[in-house]
Amino acid sequence: MRLQRGEKRGLSDLGVGNNCAIKVDFGLDGVDIAAFGLNKDRKIGDDRYVVLFSNTASPEHAITLQPLSDTALFNLDLDKLPLMIDRVVFTATHDERPIAESRPLIVTVDGVKASFDVAEHLTTEKAVMMIEIYRHSSGWRIGTIAAGFAGGLASLIAHFGGDVADPPPSAPAAAPPPPPPAAPVSLKKVTLAKSNGRVSLKKTGSTFGEIILNLNWSQQQQKRGFFGGGGKNVDLDLGVLFEMKDGFKGCIQALGRNFGDFDQEPWIELSGDDRTGAVAAGETIRVNGRFFDNIKRLGVFALIYDGVPNWQQTDGVVRMTIPGQPEVEVHLDEGRDNCRLCGIAVIENVNGVLQMDRHMRYYQSQKPFADDIGIILRWAAGSKD
Repeated sequence: MRLQRGEKRGLSDLGVGNNCAIKVDFGLDGVDIAAFGLNKDRKIGDDRYVVLFSNTASPEHAITLQPLSDTALFNLDLDKLPLMIDRVVFTATHDERPIAESRPLIVTVDGVKASFDVAEHLTTEKAVMMIEIYRHSSGWRIGTIAAGFAGGLASLIAHFGGDVADPPPSAPAAAPPPPPPAAPVSLKKVTLAKSNGRVSLKKTGSTFGEIILNLNWSQQQQKRGFFGGGGKNVDLDLGVLFEMKDGFKGCIQALGRNFGDFDQEPWIELSGDDRTGAVAAGETIRVNGRFFDNIKRLGVFALIYDGVPNWQQTDGVVRMTIPGQPEVEVHLDEGRDNCRLCGIAVIENVNGVLQMDRHMRYYQSQKPFADDIGIILRWAAGSKD
């Protein structure tokens, strides 16, 4: 069976047992294939469950890797995985080149029972989440992802809540004079709350690099029927209103399939549409920080496209990550349940400084939020299909 992007199926539906094999065939030298065992927060809870070329087996051999020159073969014994491991995400990374150049990049499950062509869905990503296998009340399930980060391995590991060790510096030919003292840069997480609702970030180099806006929310609570409709999953979307300094304005969102463009104006792109909350990557919008000077302001919002509004039970959180900067997060832990849209934050270009303000106001639709922050647009009805 050929799987499509965003598809989710029970392993048993594919005729696959809990003792199975995941094979990744790739066609680009230097590609590293790994399996990340993540906890219920979709984070690395134990480094021993990150299985890759330098650690080819988890402690109880529930996940093992046989790396070859153009193939990575993982053998899984899911019954041996401790309960703290909620899902296993299979990834591909390259230090210098986009993973899309790897042809093939195909994942096969238990021989020929299922396959997924990852490369055909990629563009500039150097770190890609290919598929995931995750716990479900009905048994282990598989989901296809094919989304990632242009920032490479460091961005991927940061997304999973881990740290990347800096490479050891090479010995200098001669000791340089000591640099002038600089203000320390904290790489700790910054949470925008009512009492502390603003953060300002300066460039650490010539540009901001790749600015990642990510939305994740709880899918487990949805199954218990918080959203009505007999436990129907809520469809929570991430979107961005934008205004350029040249006057160009618009909206990036799955509604109307306005996914944007990372390499051309507006230099903003939505990667995929997670309609269930079950994808490890959640929903991600990438902003090309090389062109941040062309941006005037951005309005970040979440929209309940389908399902009964119940914001507190979504357990939603939006995170902004920028290379060399602290991670910034805003929790959707309040709200009006008669409104489908949450205006989360406003990002402004203040003389080249990225200023992010917590907004956290609720609206019936995109238009009043856009009007409220001064991005005046003409609106028309749209759908995803």
